[in-house]
Amino acid sequence: MVEKQFMIIEKNAYEHIAHRYSVYENKVYNLTQAVRIMLALDTLNEDKKLTSYHLQEVSFSEVQEPLILKDEVKNSDQEELPLWSDLLGLWGEANPITHNIP
Repeated sequence: MVEKQFMIIEKNAYEHIAHRYSVYENKVYNLTQAVRIMLALDTLNEDKKLTSYHLQEVSFSEVQEPLILKDEVKNSDQEELPLWSDLLGLWGEANPITHNIP
């Protein structure tokens, strides 16, 4: 059996802007390591209103078989979407930008 893995999520709460979430050290830990690190971070945390830590289980699902597209998706008459560079090129032609550099 594969041991469960956990991320430590750091939440920074701000008054005037959206909260910011990040994965602590961009790592996953087993439950024991995660709890130890989270308790240490919480102990050292001086501003508990601004910063808090939370555990999130990491779950990976292994795909056994490839996804098979249905006929209506395969035979769709939808046009392909243009590339961003094509859109920007079209926008530049329709809205030429002139620079007045002395």
